[in-house]
Amino acid sequence: QGQGMETIFAQVVADTWSVDPENVIISLADTAAIAIGFGTIASRSTVTLSAAIHGASERLRTKVFAIAANLLECAAGDLELRKDGVGIVGVPGAEVSLAEVARASRPGWDHRRPPGVDAGLEETYYYEPPTVTWSYAAHAAVLEVDIELGCVTIDKYCGMVVNPMLVEGQIVGGAAQGIGGALLEEFNYDPDGQLLAGSFMDYMLPTACEIPNIELIHQHSPSPLNPLGVKGVGEGGPIAPPAVIANAVCDALRPFAVEFNRLPISPQVIHQAIASATRAR
Repeated sequence: QGQGMETIFAQVVADTWSVDPENVIISLADTAAIAIGFGTIASRSTVTLSAAIHGASERLRTKVFAIAANLLECAAGDLELRKDGVGIVGVPGAEVSLAEVARASRPGWDHRRPPGVDAGLEETYYYEPPTVTWSYAAHAAVLEVDIELGCVTIDKYCGMVVNPMLVEGQIVGGAAQGIGGALLEEFNYDPDGQLLAGSFMDYMLPTACEIPNIELIHQHSPSPLNPLGVKGVGEGGPIAPPAVIANAVCDALRPFAVEFNRLPISPQVIHQAIASATRAR
């Protein structure tokens, strides 16, 4: 879906098991085969699935350590995760790889599992978040308004976001969407209810020419609502731009004492507002 979820989940697995992310395979199943789940809405994917991965890993770690302890002839409590494997705390070289543990766990007469440990290394875990996580974002924009043409040029745009990993594209894309909603995008209809902007020839979308350089400042603020402390950032990009741009336009046109209470603030709307304010003087 272009949200970077495969990368996020691979990194969570890699960090949990001390393996390289490129050695983690994320399989995207057919949604028809998943009985429980209702989509990637509300900035919830990273929160719910990362926590589920973490929970499944914690359960599976107990089994991995039990098998590794059997292979190393030690107590499971004496073990630690190492790069691509499990080793005895404080004893360099006394370790087995995760691949060896996986081979030892397989069913068959030659398995090397301790008594009471089932075959295979699989785990299922359902995570139910207690509530949504709250990400915080502050936006600021510096812009110029051409009072003759009514055109707005955004010189600089800055946002403060939470959780630095893979958020830049989502925040910049969301801010671009918000800029479009503030200045360009609008559904127009004729008196008969016919949509006048039904194609990309008529519907104004922001392009690279309208989007300024966006400066991102990341601030860590872990969530207390899930074991990894993660938050979603989907809403941090598109929600604030219309408000901050509208306020900035009003500030730029303060000498004319104009205000705008609808979007988009198109060049035509700005030109008409300035003309009305000038005639009223």
